[in-house]
Amino acid sequence: MVAAKAIVVPELHAPFQLVEVELDSVQPHEVLVELKATSICATDPAVQHGKIPLDFPVVLGHEGAGVVKKIGSGVTDLAEGDHVVLSYNSCGKCRQCQKQNNFRCLEIMERNFGGQREDGSKTISWKGKPVSSSFFGQSSFCNPTVAHASSCVKVDKSLDLAVVCSLGCGIQTGAGSIFNVVKPVEMDVRSLGIFGLGAVGCATVMAARIVAQDNPTVLSQIVAVDVNENRLKLARELGATHTINPENEDVKEKLLEITGGENLDAAVDCSGVLSVINSMIESIGSGGIAVTIGSPGNDSKASVPILPFIAGAKTYCASHQGNANSKIFIPHLASLYKQGRLPIDRLQKTYRAENINEAIADMKSGSVIKPVLLWR
Repeated sequence: MVAAKAIVVPELHAPFQLVEVELDSVQPHEVLVELKATSICATDPAVQHGKIPLDFPVVLGHEGAGVVKKIGSGVTDLAEGDHVVLSYNSCGKCRQCQKQNNFRCLEIMERNFGGQREDGSKTISWKGKPVSSSFFGQSSFCNPTVAHASSCVKVDKSLDLAVVCSLGCGIQTGAGSIFNVVKPVEMDVRSLGIFGLGAVGCATVMAARIVAQDNPTVLSQIVAVDVNENRLKLARELGATHTINPENEDVKEKLLEITGGENLDAAVDCSGVLSVINSMIESIGSGGIAVTIGSPGNDSKASVPILPFIAGAKTYCASHQGNANSKIFIPHLASLYKQGRLPIDRLQKTYRAENINEAIADMKSGSVIKPVLLWR
């Protein structure tokens, strides 16, 4: 057993608590990672409050970054001393993983939200009892942590781990929705709507600007929609050409005005609010694509107007983790950050790990977009 510090949710709705825990031994396909930073995603408090079911007590966290301290006997693509960003887990064996579509892994739910290893054991014990862990194959609210090798993405050692930790989920999800799903160049997307400007939405804006800079014939209209004026201002600085605040303007009318009556070629919802998703679906024009990447809850159902979708040959789809193979995509995003083209540090504010409840409250209030916990 290895001693560690972990941020535990002891029961439903309870505050996060920093406690002493013990780690199980590293299994053949796992590594021990000494974390430098873990950023917070909305998925973490969603589990805390029962929106995503997991047994309590639980150790969450799925946007960690640190240094590999020990590798299991079956790990071949990592070595001690490697710097890694922690991302989602996948089996590596199913037909989707074999096609490099790990984001569609047939075991994606149990490997990321099962609260345990594949063999049913737990990586973390608290007060002498195993607790739900292996969240996204990592549970990076624990330091050090035992992570599955498939969740570990090797990155350049020159990168600031307190910044690139955020690439593990939210930034990957937003940026990937543009690069891998909307595919503006391939689909000749001139107008794009982005609904919701949290970390995921801001990453979507950044990615759209990168595509537009490299391909001047596409994405002449990048429209950001949110009710927070500060975030709309930030979106303009990050690359949005137009902004809409639904509290002051009619979104449908404004989009028709911006697009010359054609509606959007593509739209991405990053809010996870069902009413916004339905508005987003109705905002696309002929041949358009509407993409959901924010989830309003397990039982929610979107409303698709079938006849207009048939007549306009429109598409509604969802995207998981930006439809990205993290082992390939995260190093690409890290390179873009290093070049100054993906300024994710502008979204971040750092906190000590023990101040996680303050960090989540700031994220919930909207005063902070991406809180990052520093392990000292």
